[in-house]
Amino acid sequence: MPLFDYVGTTDQGKVRKGRLNAANRQEALLQIARQGLTIRSVNEHSDSIWYKELSLGRTVKLQDKVVFLRQFATIVKAGVTVSEALEILGDQEEKNKYFKSVIQQMATDLREGQSLSRAFQNQAKVFSPMIIHMIRAGEGSGRLEESLDHLATYYDRLHRSQQKLATTMVYPFFVLLMSVGVVIFLLTTIIPMFRSMFAGLHVQLPLITRVILLLSDWIRVFWPVLIILLFVLILLISIVFRNKSSKLRLDYAIIKLPLIGTLVYKSELSRLLWMLALLLSSSVPVIDALRSVEKITSNLAIRLAIHNVSQALDFGRPLSEAFHQEKLFPPIIFHMTAIGEKTGMLDQMLNHVAHYYENDVEQMTERMKALIEPVVILFLAVIVGVIVLAIVIPMFQIYQNF
Repeated sequence: MPLFDYVGTTDQGKVRKGRLNAANRQEALLQIARQGLTIRSVNEHSDSIWYKELSLGRTVKLQDKVVFLRQFATIVKAGVTVSEALEILGDQEEKNKYFKSVIQQMATDLREGQSLSRAFQNQAKVFSPMIIHMIRAGEGSGRLEESLDHLATYYDRLHRSQQKLATTMVYPFFVLLMSVGVVIFLLTTIIPMFRSMFAGLHVQLPLITRVILLLSDWIRVFWPVLIILLFVLILLISIVFRNKSSKLRLDYAIIKLPLIGTLVYKSELSRLLWMLALLLSSSVPVIDALRSVEKITSNLAIRLAIHNVSQALDFGRPLSEAFHQEKLFPPIIFHMTAIGEKTGMLDQMLNHVAHYYENDVEQMTERMKALIEPVVILFLAVIVGVIVLAIVIPMFQIYQNF
C-alpha cells in the first residue's frame, strides 16, 4: 500500500505533518479529513536513492525505546492526551527516520479511533509483546502512566546490564583480534627477513625456530585457503543458528560453560524474572505473561523451559510446581514462587529473585573484568614471546660459535 506525506493545520492553527498508508490519494485525503485537519498538501512518498528506508535498516535501538517510553510517560503524566503526546514525540524524533514514521503512524491510528494498545500492536516489529501487554493492562486499569513508567525503568535497566556485559566482552575480543594481527604481521613480514640469514649459516636450527619458519611459509603460501576456511566457518555458524535443533543444543551448551555461560544464564534469568514480575504486577494473567516472556527470550534452551512451564499451567498446575519440574531453573525460583503463591505476593517474590540475580551478575562482571585483563595480556605476551625466542635463540647460538 502506498505511503503519503501530508501537511495540515488544526483548528488552533498548529501545523501537523505526517505519513499514512492509503490505497490512493483520495483515500489519503479522507483519512486526513477525519483527523479534523485542514489539508495544505498531500504527496505520495517516494524515497530517493540517497534516502531509502530499506527493510534492513528498519531497526530501533533499545536506548531509543527507553527514551521514548520515559518521555511518553512524563508527557502523559503532565496531563497531555495520549495522541498529542505521540505527535510531540514524533515531531521531535530526528535521529531515526524509521522510528519517527512509526510514532507518527501510531498517532494517526489513535486519531482514527483505535486504542493505544492496538496502535502499539500494529507496530509489533518494533515493540515487544511485553510492551503491548503492559499498555493493554494500563489502559484497562486506568494506570497507563504507571505502566509506561515501569516499562521505561525495566528497559533502562536492561540497556545498562547489556552495556556492562558488552563492555566486559569487548576488551578481550579486541585484544584477541590485535594478537592475531600482530602474529600475522610478524610471521609474514619480520620472520621472512631472518630466513635468508639463517639459511646462509648452514647450522641446525632449534625446533621452535623451524616450526615458526614452517608456519610463516605456510601462511604466506596458503593465505587464500585460510580466507576460504574462515568464510566456510562463518557460513557453518550461520547455518547452525538457523537450524532450530542445532541452535537449541548450542544454547544449552553455552549456559553450561564455566564463567561466561554462568554469566549469560544468570543475566537471562534476571531479565526474565523482572519481566514476569512486571507483567504480573500490572494484572496480566500468568499464562499470558509467560507467553510474552517466552517470545522475548533469545536462548532457545530457556525458551523451551518457559514454554514447558506455561503448558504445565494449562493443565492446572501451580506456577511453583511447574518451575520445580524444569531442571533448568534453580531451586530458589521454585521456593520463592511457592511463598509468593501462598502469601499473594508473587510479583514481589519474583522481583526479589530478579534483584538477587542482577546483583550477582554485576559482581561476576566486575570479577571477570579484573580476571580477563591480565589473562589476555599474558596470552598476547606468550604468543609474541615465542616468536621472538624463535629468532633470538639461533642468534645466540651463532654468537657462541664465533
